[in-house]
Amino acid sequence: MRIEVSTQKPEKMEVDLLAMALFEDSERSDSSFLAIDKALGGQLTEIFEEKSFCGKKDETTLIYTHQKIPVRKVLLIGMGKKDKIDVFTLKKAAAKAVKQSKKEKCAKLGFWSIDPLPFRVEEVGQFVSEGLVLGNYEFNQYKTKEKEEELTVSSCRIYTAIQDEKEKFLQGIKMGQSIGEAISLTRDLVNEPANKMTPENMALEAEAVARRKGMKIEVMGKEEIEKLGMGCFLGVAQGSEKEPKLVVMRYEGDSQNTDQMLGLVGKGLTFDSGGISLKPAAGMEEMKTDMAGAAAVLGAMAAIAEIGPCANVVGILGLCENMPSRSAYRPGDVLKSLSGQTVEVLNTDAEGRLVLADCLTFVERLGATHIIDVATLTGAVVVALGNHYTGVLSNDDDFQASVLDAGKMAGERLWAMPKDDVYKDQLKSDIADLSNVGGRGAGMITAGMFLEAFVEEKPWVHLDIAGTARTSEPVAYEQKGGTGAAVATLVQAACHFNKRK
Repeated sequence: MRIEVSTQKPEKMEVDLLAMALFEDSERSDSSFLAIDKALGGQLTEIFEEKSFCGKKDETTLIYTHQKIPVRKVLLIGMGKKDKIDVFTLKKAAAKAVKQSKKEKCAKLGFWSIDPLPFRVEEVGQFVSEGLVLGNYEFNQYKTKEKEEELTVSSCRIYTAIQDEKEKFLQGIKMGQSIGEAISLTRDLVNEPANKMTPENMALEAEAVARRKGMKIEVMGKEEIEKLGMGCFLGVAQGSEKEPKLVVMRYEGDSQNTDQMLGLVGKGLTFDSGGISLKPAAGMEEMKTDMAGAAAVLGAMAAIAEIGPCANVVGILGLCENMPSRSAYRPGDVLKSLSGQTVEVLNTDAEGRLVLADCLTFVERLGATHIIDVATLTGAVVVALGNHYTGVLSNDDDFQASVLDAGKMAGERLWAMPKDDVYKDQLKSDIADLSNVGGRGAGMITAGMFLEAFVEEKPWVHLDIAGTARTSEPVAYEQKGGTGAAVATLVQAACHFNKRK
């Protein structure tokens, strides 16, 4: 979809559908609103007087213009009260516009908020364009039944009356479109079935992205992982016939500041059966999404390379399967990590932290000075925060604050969990340095503190996306399945890496 800025009056736009975003308390005194209302014989005024449309959040009404203005159809989209507006409402309004445009077979779309929005102009461009891209997203390539061919929305013109800030608007649109496309890529990876998205195939996807975006990439197989000494990673992978892959992606955007590097680490369990500690059958099909952390890192690296921030970023994908077999690791086994620390396995379904442990040590050895890991790590974070917030744990208050700020700029919900050494006692082992589970209580925190043991005092933030990486109740800019959680936060963190306080 081509997205552009328009300073042409909305009533004169030659588009098939004009989406008008309105608040409940919109004054409706704008000259273009009045011009459209007059051309339509007072139809807009009548709709509001009859209260068939009030501007409430998520409310929509479609109007046929009968060629009284160049626009064929007008879509009214409610955004609720002005003082309650947030970026989620703005993204939803844009997504609803593109979905309705497709439904109405309108190839050319226009988008206009009749009231000034309480965001910077570049933020408006970013979140509207991101909403447009994500509203256009579908994953249906495995459906073979004949269906009516759906029209593609070829373009969207976003109206602004502020001509002197057009360049900032365009910058925001570019950012939002890049992030939206990266989230769509991540959703594709997460939604693929596990028999298609194997560790090898995901590594191939990473290579293809690196080629397109001009990034350096290295893919290591089982032998190289063994030579490195990643005993925890290999322990998880040994039950599967699919060979593990370790992917290193590099974006080099700051040649003047090579002593600073952001490391992004993603858990990539392309299928997690639980291993010998087998998961219940109900819902196990969703475990194809246990690589959402690695997918988020891959998507973020694609957007970072396209946007081009002044920063050096390395992305690590730890890819494998966790399967039960005669060669699988067992409860009671002791694994030796890349850091040299030993881990007693009390539950083979606590496998993601084992993969991440070695990947965290590895990214630090590659020179990362600040580290963010992303993982569908614990069911405990869902119990604590539900499916709306990503859990956050960190060893550095300043770096955590910068990542939380990145989440706000990205329009993602993050929540910092308490970190206290008292939780470390839950990870003690009788026969090894650590056990891989810390009991039922505070499961998200103890899992994060397990990871901290493999970070050698470098500023580190852990994002647990187990509750946010997929959805069964999508909002307008989502589809059932993968959400692309954390991609936008990682991109914003990279873009502001050298600007942090």
